[in-house]
Amino acid sequence: MGNLLNIGISGLNAQKTALTVTGQNISNAGTEGYSRQRVEFNQNDPQFQGRVWVGSGVNVASVNRIHDQFLTEQLRRDTTNFNQFKTLAENAKQIDSLLADPGTGVQPGLEKMFGALQSAVDDPASLPAREVLLSESKGLISRFTTINDRLNEQNKVLNGQLGAVAGEITTIGKAIAELNEQIQFATASAQGNEPNDLLDQRDQLLQSLAVHVKVEVVQQDNAGVNVFIGNGQALVIGNESREVFTEVGETDPTRVEVFFRDGDSVQNITEELTGGEIGGMLDFRKTVLEPSINGLGRMALVINQTFNEQHKLGIDFDSRKGVDFFTNINEPQRTYERVIGNRNNAQPNDRQVSVHITDAGKLTTSDYRVEFTGPDDLTYKVVRMSDNEVVLKNTLRGALPDTVEVEGFEIRFEEGSFQQGDQFRVFPTRSGAGDMEVNLTRPEQVALATPIKTLSASGNQGSATISQGRVYDTNTSYLSNEGKMDPPLIIRFTSPTSYDVLDNSDPANPIPLFPPLMNQPFVSGITNNILPENTGKTAFTSFGGYLPVAPTYQPPFPAATVSAGNGFFPERVMISKTDPLTGLQVTQPTLLTPANASAKEIAQLLSERDGVEASARTTVQLSDFKNEVSPTGFMKVGLTVNGIEMTDVLGSTQTKYEDGYPTDVPDPMTPNFLADRINANFDFRDQGIIARSDGDTLTIIALNGDDIALEVTGDANDGFSVSNGQDIVLKETGNLPIKALTENSGFDFRNDGPYTYEFDIPGQGTFAIELNERYNSGTDLVNGIKDKLENAGFTYAGKLDVEINERGQISFQPRLDVNGTGPNGSNKITMGGQLKVVTEPGYSLEIEPPGNNLFPAKPEGEPVHFGFDLEITGLAKQGDEFTVDFNENGTSDSRNGVALADLKTQDTLSGNTNYTEAYSRLVETVGSITSRAEVNRSSSEVLQRNSEQAVTSKSGVNLDEEAAALIKHQLAYNASAQVIKTAQEIFDTLIATFR
Repeated sequence: MGNLLNIGISGLNAQKTALTVTGQNISNAGTEGYSRQRVEFNQNDPQFQGRVWVGSGVNVASVNRIHDQFLTEQLRRDTTNFNQFKTLAENAKQIDSLLADPGTGVQPGLEKMFGALQSAVDDPASLPAREVLLSESKGLISRFTTINDRLNEQNKVLNGQLGAVAGEITTIGKAIAELNEQIQFATASAQGNEPNDLLDQRDQLLQSLAVHVKVEVVQQDNAGVNVFIGNGQALVIGNESREVFTEVGETDPTRVEVFFRDGDSVQNITEELTGGEIGGMLDFRKTVLEPSINGLGRMALVINQTFNEQHKLGIDFDSRKGVDFFTNINEPQRTYERVIGNRNNAQPNDRQVSVHITDAGKLTTSDYRVEFTGPDDLTYKVVRMSDNEVVLKNTLRGALPDTVEVEGFEIRFEEGSFQQGDQFRVFPTRSGAGDMEVNLTRPEQVALATPIKTLSASGNQGSATISQGRVYDTNTSYLSNEGKMDPPLIIRFTSPTSYDVLDNSDPANPIPLFPPLMNQPFVSGITNNILPENTGKTAFTSFGGYLPVAPTYQPPFPAATVSAGNGFFPERVMISKTDPLTGLQVTQPTLLTPANASAKEIAQLLSERDGVEASARTTVQLSDFKNEVSPTGFMKVGLTVNGIEMTDVLGSTQTKYEDGYPTDVPDPMTPNFLADRINANFDFRDQGIIARSDGDTLTIIALNGDDIALEVTGDANDGFSVSNGQDIVLKETGNLPIKALTENSGFDFRNDGPYTYEFDIPGQGTFAIELNERYNSGTDLVNGIKDKLENAGFTYAGKLDVEINERGQISFQPRLDVNGTGPNGSNKITMGGQLKVVTEPGYSLEIEPPGNNLFPAKPEGEPVHFGFDLEITGLAKQGDEFTVDFNENGTSDSRNGVALADLKTQDTLSGNTNYTEAYSRLVETVGSITSRAEVNRSSSEVLQRNSEQAVTSKSGVNLDEEAAALIKHQLAYNASAQVIKTAQEIFDTLIATFR
């Protein structure tokens, strides 16, 4: 009886447990992460009775989860992949919509700007058309700025999202570690039986972690799990967890990096994290956001640079040289913002590095890293971060500044104690779109015209025609001066197959250029390039004539003759040649120029050296003529030039001058008289000395570079001022006056400033002044400028003569008064000339010692070209002439405007892409990534859904099955109860039998 009762009771208890588990399954049918549980029964050990084994009932062996570890891990992997592609697609779609939207995209703004430019080209005299161009240009910049701001805002949002996800990862890691501890304790307490609900909770946390990042889970023997992320970083080890957090990067303050903290050890794991939301965010930043910011910046820089370069080749409505249309991409502040030093660089933090864009068309969309790799403090490499390619290995020369060029930009190491281990991050393009601004403030500043014009002489006999000319550099000596061409040119055919190019400053007497361009070959019937191409030669130009502190006094006869030297110091000239293949430099023996040698003599010495061809020219200007008219004055002014008296009175049999020379010496002396006499003198013709006069100023030129020696007699107050004829021009570096300055009216500089100007003094450097006062008259204005110049810090001889031309440009010259000395003696001055030294490719020039007055210590060469091209086509005849001059009042000319409009279709980026194609490619690239991400999201979503279904079919609760199980266990429970009842009835029967 006892066995039957025990069997019934064991069955009743076992089925009760089964009913409880089934009820638990049913009640948690909708609980996320719940795994269906199942009761495992074991029969009790049988008993040996009456020579047979008789069963003793049932017991509950365990309550197990219906769980497949493989399916669970597959679901985690699929969840990680889906959330990565989902995050990437959602973020990329926003950028794709932003770039492609007609309301915000750059392309419509580009079309509008070039449409307005075409309207201005069609009607260059229309100021309203130019105003519309400025307006549409600002509209284009607004689009660049809007997109750039949105992209940077997206970067800030992404930084916040990365921080939130990193915090979630840390929180989940802590929760898993706590559950590990609870599971281990519960398992030990239950003699190895696992706590199913805690295991479900841990699996659910691991599933949540997989949403954020790719994880690797390793089972421990003690029922715990270890969780790894990234490249094996242990987020959870047993019941201990580590921290994941974000912080501003070491070299980029605009973006956060992801760090892993294990005790006192902190590791940057940004590049090692994959999968999940954080992997999608990092993929989005790396493949979409940053390339979009940099790509947009690169496009803005290309437009900015190429448009500026072409615009500066033209002249504006007021015939002034074109300035930057957009702000200069290499303004000092911007160059320093393009590079950031690593915050872990060694102390002291004194490094100065700047990045200058040299050719925006060669830029990539990548950032770069500069690493000082050692083994010393000078060796470094430049790494392109988009593909970790080392693009340059180099060594600092030791003396700073030092410059290297990399893929369209220069890195300038300016100063500081660079050390091994230093790192710098370079962002050539990141700020390009945000920095772009229109530089012009008035429609008159739009430079649509070209600064040169050509003309065929009306008397030409041949059929040859000259092109309008193409300007490619306005910084040459021919085009550098505002409002004029210096000198204007005349092309004169000496035969049908040869021509000279002459200085046409004086149309009545053209002279050879400096250096000369004579007897050039011409092929009839085809198109001929008239001016020489740039063949790689370099020209070095010396300073002009040297003004002494005072003229030299010549005592009267019988005193010895005093020589007035030209003041040139001896100079040590070193000429070197660098082998382009080996880099080996060979220096010729040093040339020592004699003191007071003429420019002609020095040119001859230089021309004897290999790779060098030198020419010379001497220019002297006489102005401010002063002489008292007799009989008030005691003496008349007398002038001798190179030993030839210019103020003598000759008879009818004279052989000094050609017929028609001015025979009467005027009183007072005039520049016109002296010019006519010099040009009529036979000796001066043989010497190549000519003169020009504009009525106020006499210019004497020695075409071969001979010194020009002047000797003046007359009253002490009679004479003139002498200069080397070189204007020093003040360049505007601050705001422009609202109206052009003039010598006839004053100006108030107290408002809308600063009005700052810079100028270069030969041999001394660059100086600056600021005009900040009110001048009531033109005289006050000129005197005020003169006062500022006199206190600017440079040295000069004589006095400063300030001029303001009709365009408002300020210039000055030092001039030395050379007067008579009364009845006793005379005053002398000798002016030396200027050298043009042309070197073959690979040759360089260096001067010693410092402090020279002929060349600077390290003269800077310039390419040998005119800055413009000319073509003549057809048949020319001897005597045919063509002139080239400044395009004065070219308001109806739009040749430079046409060249600006052509930029739209020119391949200015990478040599094969124009503006429109560049933006289209940017949009296409983002769109392609977005499309792939959408496809990957859809496919990964299907895989995740399939994995979920597989897990659900294995571990999920099926209510139909559970209802059937409930009935089954209920029937078994009832049956067990019947067994107990039967045992009770048998027991009652036995009791009744023995009563």
